[in-house]
Amino acid sequence: MALKNVDGMLELGRISLEDLKANEDCIRLGRRKFSGPVTSALWFLPIVTHALKGGVRTVFQFSEWLSEKYGTTNVFVIYSFNGRDFDISPLANSLRLNFPNLRFVLKKFIRGKNHISELPYVQVAFCTLWTTAFLLLRYNSCYRKFYFMQDYEPMFYEGGDLYVMIEQTYRFGFSVIANTEGVANRAKRYTDDVVHFAPGVDRKIFFPRKERKANKTKQIVFYGRPNPRNCFGLGLSILHDVKQKLGAEVRIVSVGADWDPVDYGAQGIIENLGLLPTMSAVANLYRESDLGLVFMATPHPSYQPLEYMASGCVVATNINEGTSWLLTNENSVLLEPTPGAAAQRITNTLGDEARMATLRGNAYEAIRGLNWLRAFMTFESRLCD
Repeated sequence: MALKNVDGMLELGRISLEDLKANEDCIRLGRRKFSGPVTSALWFLPIVTHALKGGVRTVFQFSEWLSEKYGTTNVFVIYSFNGRDFDISPLANSLRLNFPNLRFVLKKFIRGKNHISELPYVQVAFCTLWTTAFLLLRYNSCYRKFYFMQDYEPMFYEGGDLYVMIEQTYRFGFSVIANTEGVANRAKRYTDDVVHFAPGVDRKIFFPRKERKANKTKQIVFYGRPNPRNCFGLGLSILHDVKQKLGAEVRIVSVGADWDPVDYGAQGIIENLGLLPTMSAVANLYRESDLGLVFMATPHPSYQPLEYMASGCVVATNINEGTSWLLTNENSVLLEPTPGAAAQRITNTLGDEARMATLRGNAYEAIRGLNWLRAFMTFESRLCD
């Protein structure tokens, strides 16, 4: 029986020995020639329509910082790996709105229609999502190549053909800049050329309420995205049990993706607010919430726990060795990945005001040292070392 080629993704790995050799030569020679500063950069990105969505927000933060410091022009190559055309204008509008100091050029790259030789020469180039690593392998019009690694992406899929193909991208010889210690530890299985940064929190946006009154009705905010990495089904099951236990004493809202509670049997349990328009709106919601539930099956904690912590919202998340550098029993509610026990931990914590206050205080201390300037300095030192 022929294996199903998942939307053409297996074809992305159709590279030649000549491609591998040209990539090795580019990396070896480029290291000798370039020492900074960075005035031109190219980023390979998957199709994205909103500049504040997920890990691409980090990409745009770092690239805007380069523009502010060095006047860097950032070329964003938006890659359609399945060959379908797409509208680039929503992303352009979102970038202008949310990153006003970013100097950028947007280019479509549609598989089967565009060729790597059409792309301009730059000093440094980055791949982001694993699908873009195969483009960076073939792109040799630069001095330095970097893997901007924001999660361990083989775990996005079941063990199998795609899993091992994604693993191989970490052996392409790119310098790895990893988002968090847990992700870096995974990358070090494949290469020693790894540095990592800890993400920051914008304290001008995310901050706690000056006064916090004990309300009879508690509010839980759920980072609800219907995908396996965020353990969406497990989260729904836990929240179902919490609502069944607390009834009108708890309001549960979800943010992060557009989905209909009716489709998931969650009507009357969860109100889905979808994608909020601004980070300020997100921060306001977190400030008004008592507890934030977020699950991650991969080594990156996501930004929600940091933003919850900065906003005075108690974090509830799954036990995960990859995120233990930040999330502990002292500053979070660590949950067993089982609906019954996890729901009990949440309801017990919500009912214990002293415990909630201790967790909020410890959480705020845990993120006190995290800031974007430190992350940017790590990033810059790797670009020019």
